[in-house]
Formats: sequence, C-alpha cells, structure tokens
Amino acid sequence: MTSQHEVFPSILDNDLYKFTMQYAVLQHYKDTQAVYQFTNRDKNLQLNAEAVAWLDKQIKDMSQLELSTKEYEYIRSFDYFDQSYADYLLKFRYRPEEQVKYTFDPETREFELEITGLWHETILYEVPLLALISEAYFKFVDRDWNYDGQYEKAMEKGIQLLKNGCKFSEFGTRRRRDFKTHDIVMHGLKDAATQCKKEDYKGALTGTSNVYLAMKYDTLAIGTVAHEFFMAISALEGVEHANRGTLERWYETYKGALGIALTDTFTTEVFLRDFDHDLAEKYVAVRQDSGDPVEFIQRIVQHYKSVNVDPKTKFIVFSDALNVERAIKLQKVAQEAGIGASFGIGTSLTNDFVKVSNPSQKSTPMNMVIKMKYCNDKRVIKLSDDVLKHSASDDLVEDLKKKLGIK
Repeated sequence: MTSQHEVFPSILDNDLYKFTMQYAVLQHYKDTQAVYQFTNRDKNLQLNAEAVAWLDKQIKDMSQLELSTKEYEYIRSFDYFDQSYADYLLKFRYRPEEQVKYTFDPETREFELEITGLWHETILYEVPLLALISEAYFKFVDRDWNYDGQYEKAMEKGIQLLKNGCKFSEFGTRRRRDFKTHDIVMHGLKDAATQCKKEDYKGALTGTSNVYLAMKYDTLAIGTVAHEFFMAISALEGVEHANRGTLERWYETYKGALGIALTDTFTTEVFLRDFDHDLAEKYVAVRQDSGDPVEFIQRIVQHYKSVNVDPKTKFIVFSDALNVERAIKLQKVAQEAGIGASFGIGTSLTNDFVKVSNPSQKSTPMNMVIKMKYCNDKRVIKLSDDVLKHSASDDLVEDLKKKLGIK
C-alpha cells in the first residue's frame, strides 16, 4: 500500500501527539463526537481563490492516504501502543468529503473551515490541514521566497542549541512552509547532531514531533497530549477538575509513559490547584505553552517544593514561540532555578524565510490554529495564560473564569 497524495508522503506525516491522543480516545471515548474550527489569527495573511482551489484538491486527496506495510510495522514497534491500535491505523481512512467543510468568500478572502465527526476519526485532521493551508498560501499568495540556505540555516541553529546544552526536538509540522522545507530542516538538524557528537557538546536533538520524519531519519518521535484532550474532558466530565481528570485518565492509559503534563488549558493557576504531590510524582515534566516562561520557571519550582517534590528530578518542556536565542536563555534560567529544561521548536525552524526581493525582510509565516469547538454538542473553551490564545468569545471566557474562580 502506498500514498497517492500529491503533497503528503504518508499518513504518518502528522505529529505524534495526535496519534497518542487518538489511542487514548479509542480506549475511553470511542463514541464521542467532536467539532473543530479553523482560526486565522493574522487577517493580513489570507488565501486567494487559486490557493483554495488547490487546497480543495489536497483535502479531497487525503482519502487516498493509508498505512504502508513498513509503517504498520513501525507503529507496532511503539511500546506504549498495543496491537489493536496498529490494526486500527492500518484500516483508518480520512473521509474529508463527509467530515471537512469549508467556505471561501473571494471578495473578502475570508476562509472558514470546520471538521465534524467521531472524535477518534476527526482527531488526525488538525495538523495536516494546517500544514496544507500554510503550503497553499506560500504556493499561490506569497511567492517571494525560495529554499536557498534552508539546510545551512537549520544546521547552524542545531549547532548553536547543542553547543549551549539545549535538549530540543523539532515541532514544526503544523506551520511549516511545505513538506520539502520540513525535510530539509530535519536533514540539517540531524547533520548538526552528528557533527556535535564529535565535539562532545552537552545538548541533544531528542527527536521530532513528525512521525514520518522520525521514521525516515531514525530518530525518536516526540509527543504526548494537547489542549483538546483537556477541553474535551471538561465537557464530558466537568470543567472544575478537568486537569486532574485528564492527567489521571492519561496515566491510566500510558502507565507513566508520555508523562508530560500540559499546564495552560484553563490557566496554570487552575492547573496547579490539582497538581498535587501524587500527580507531580507521576509526571516527569510539565509543558509551558503560553504566558511568561521565566515567571513560569519560578512558579513551577516553587510549586514542586510546596508539594514536597524535588524540582531537580523534574523538567519543563518549553513549546511557546521558541527560537534559538530564547531557548538558550531559558536553558540558563532553568538551570539556575534548579530544574531541567527541554524545548519543542516549531515555526522558527520550519518556516524561517526572508523575501527574495528584499533579504533584509522576513517572510512572515501564517499564524493559525484548528481547535476543538464542541464535544458531544457541548461548547469547549481554552483559557490560556495568554489572552490572545483564548478560544472563545469574551462572554464565554468570563463565564468560565467565574466557574473556575479566576479573577
């Protein structure tokens, strides 16, 4: 079995956390329905009619993606998945004509998209759709760029991170310029890691979130859980202790593997109320994805101490708008605070370009998300540490704040 899709080389060209969540959903929430909604955070960067026509074909062609025999064996090698999940993926097919709906207004260039269906079926759409939308924009709207220097740039970034002791993984699938860029970047990072081994640097390339590229480059696939899992459980089991419920369900599913707790679905303040000694011991790390990362370091170190857990035995995964300089700075701050650090670096690796017409100017990446909107017909909300990342209207946000006792 092989992929016939023009752009995507594999059904595994997706981030690991989508598969790990899909497995958990199959275990616990097999009949749950979900609706996802696309949001373009930067209205200055919009698709045109040509881009949408191309995108339409790519979305329809997703139905042709299927797991190859080699990929099936690869999924079977993941020790936290069981045989039934590999068999499920072997039979899995996208059904975009049934599950993905979009509208485009050629006058305003407003593009809207929704994904609807069973949660365990629709969960895999988010990352490839975002990658396709980005590729459509840079294929048909902004063409003032080329691939020159991408390999060298990725290699230099990798070397700088490794020299400065950073443990990092590549997290750039969802907002990459295109698959070719992503592949070039991974090649450069792998070569940087090989070169730096000879220098005995303390840093490490821990892997990539992209399962297909992890397989291709013989590195670890990195990923755990995303906001949508917390958001869904808030609808299914109540929002007041959705953090605790999610972490307990995740631990029940993976028995301590993939033990990184995401903190900011309903603000870190609310998360820490439930993150007691037992959960802090069970989870090896927390992930910071919004707000002030330096302030977060101090807050988490203090919290670990307050629940009698040694921060030196834990680490923080940083994943919010990182670049090389920011990662190096946070590495030092975390080290001084007495806690470990790791970095998931995305857009600044896979969508870092300059304009061909004026190389002194950056070629701006799209800023967009696809978030769960409804779970079993209940509205779900992300209440981030960054108000710009809230996923609902102001009145819904205020209602949720009251319910959670947030000022």
